[in-house]
Amino acid sequence: MVARVALIMNLFDDPGKRLRLDQVVSRTGLPRSSVHRILKQLYAVGLLQHRPDGYCIAASPLPVGRMMDHAELRGAASATLTRLHADTGLVVHLGVLLGGDVVYLDKVAGDSGALVPTRVAGRTPAHASALGKAMLAQLHAEEVDAVVAHPLRKRTRATIADLPTLHQELARIRSRHGLAYDTEELAVGLCSVAAPIRTGDGEIAGLSLTGAVPMPRLQRTAPFVMRAAGRISQQLGRVDTDTTAQAAADTDSMLSRVLRTLSSDAWV
Repeated sequence: MVARVALIMNLFDDPGKRLRLDQVVSRTGLPRSSVHRILKQLYAVGLLQHRPDGYCIAASPLPVGRMMDHAELRGAASATLTRLHADTGLVVHLGVLLGGDVVYLDKVAGDSGALVPTRVAGRTPAHASALGKAMLAQLHAEEVDAVVAHPLRKRTRATIADLPTLHQELARIRSRHGLAYDTEELAVGLCSVAAPIRTGDGEIAGLSLTGAVPMPRLQRTAPFVMRAAGRISQQLGRVDTDTTAQAAADTDSMLSRVLRTLSSDAWV
């Protein structure tokens, strides 16, 4: 599926280029039904616009070429994101830091996706979410001052509104080895837990779990989030960790089976 999506997206190589469904089918050689389904999904997540004269690239904080540059990151994270969602029932995000904003590369949501106001290729202020704060905490204080907007934009009454408070929060996150939380800071009624991903090329990335659940319950998922971020970091770093990876896979399989035997009200 990733290869097919990339094949279709690469057709839109010029800004403003428009292609009809039949043109995409003829140029990719893919089945018409598959192309139609993928185009609808790309439109639904905001990567494409659909106009009377065809499909075109939607306005995005990341150029198409830049989105393609993240194919390795998205590919390495895909299975882990799907598993986290299956185990917890929460919305899972993969994002990168672009200036003072989070740009979402992937979102695994299921039926609860509409409750979380995010979309693939969309952006939100980094200081207003666990995912953004987990990534900001990887920067030095001077770099944070340089990239975040002044004054800080508030999304809810709980959003951090000043730099001294933000720096205190980032210091706490660093003391937890990158683990970050937010309670209704991005959207009312939603809580998140996030961890950073080391990409190996200097870019700052992260993943998060988000849902309309109490923070004490969400905190119990923190070990899964940290472990998932570490696994993706290992894959991207091309570290030879066959033995460690196998042990982690065995442990995760057991934990996954335990989680799946419990209702969402009884996570352990």
